[in-house]
Amino acid sequence: MLDKVVFFLRVVRSGSISEAAKQNGISASAASRWLNELEESMGVSLLKRTTRKISPTQAGQRLYDRFSRIHTEIDDVFNEVQNMSSEDRGTIKIASTPLFAKHYLSQIIGEYLKEHSSINFVVIETAFEVDHVHDVDFAIRANATYRGFQDKDSLLVKRSLLREPLTVCCSPDYIERYGEPIIPDDLKQHLCLYATTLVGGNKWIFELNGEYNSVEIAQTVEADDSEILKNIALAGGGVAYLPYSLIGSEIGKGKLVPVLKNYVSSEFELNLYFKPRKYMPARCANFKDYLIKRVSEIEAFKRQGNNNAGATSQTSIMANPI
Repeated sequence: MLDKVVFFLRVVRSGSISEAAKQNGISASAASRWLNELEESMGVSLLKRTTRKISPTQAGQRLYDRFSRIHTEIDDVFNEVQNMSSEDRGTIKIASTPLFAKHYLSQIIGEYLKEHSSINFVVIETAFEVDHVHDVDFAIRANATYRGFQDKDSLLVKRSLLREPLTVCCSPDYIERYGEPIIPDDLKQHLCLYATTLVGGNKWIFELNGEYNSVEIAQTVEADDSEILKNIALAGGGVAYLPYSLIGSEIGKGKLVPVLKNYVSSEFELNLYFKPRKYMPARCANFKDYLIKRVSEIEAFKRQGNNNAGATSQTSIMANPI
């Protein structure tokens, strides 16, 4: 019965029986049977099903609200008892931006597994926020922020991992063909490339002498992968607003040219999000501390390498893109 109620919670969070079944490791037919048996045992309908969406009934919403809190308390009890063991074991689920997963997280997990072979990892690569955040232990998300930026309220704990400037850039061929934007409003007349997942999406924010200018840029190409936008910019396809680490090498070689250099751009920020818990599982708490420490160490090492390279090498704050 408790398994079926927990499964019901996952259905409500994901809005999909098939997705919840996948998370629970059961077949679609078993999932439907569980829901039917749960409704029959309670004598009330819990879900409204249409061809487009699944949503809880009034009774279903009450069950979800009340049992979500109970389920959290049950998790705390299990975690408290499991933390009495000195051995880390179990599964850690992480949702991460694709580039961070490839260039940072993969290395860090590889290192961690050398000493913690009893830990399993599930990595979900996504540039978007994870709606069912209750079903992952950690989420790593990218944002574009500026001075005075107010992050939206969240019930999650947020830890900053990396920060670096965003840079407006395009190829020399693009400037030769279309001219160079001189002020932010000029971008409205240019071919612009943007990532949906950065704050503002197609609204780019610049600062000059303490005054902010928000520009709704022309929607030429929209993508969720910054490397795709960089490659389009290199081919002369438009103006991009990208983390400097991603384009520093190309700028140094003259393949891309920074523009609007008199303006202060937004910053690219990577944050780690996780649920506040009275008793975080030891495996998660230990990996969280290791992840934060290793990102800091990797960054310090790369900055030291950049300094040793001298002022002529305009390398990025991070040697690898986010």
